[in-house]
Amino acid sequence: MVRLSPLPRQRSIITGNYLPVPRPPAQETVVLCPVCRGKMQRTDEECPNCHAVRHFGPTQRETILSVLIGVVSAPALSLLIIRPSFWTAVIAVAGLLAGFYVAHSRHTSDRWLRNPR
Repeated sequence: MVRLSPLPRQRSIITGNYLPVPRPPAQETVVLCPVCRGKMQRTDEECPNCHAVRHFGPTQRETILSVLIGVVSAPALSLLIIRPSFWTAVIAVAGLLAGFYVAHSRHTSDRWLRNPR
């Protein structure tokens, strides 16, 4: 049988003050893993079933790939407009920074990645 009304407050025998009312334990929230749809708690950083991990931001591989694309494509496009010079190196550095920025702006939210075990 479930009791809907709160327990009566009790007074301490020694001080006469009211004793704190014990609260029921917080209910654990169960969510589904976005990778395997297994049950897990909301605060888990790793799925107990498929071992997928929560990851924020780009992985090292994604960052390196974006930087390499920026370093190669920016000077290649500039060579179509101007002849090779000091500015080609400056544009390569700008392409490197642009690739880094694209990698970090593209993967800004947290996501679940499979753990290759």
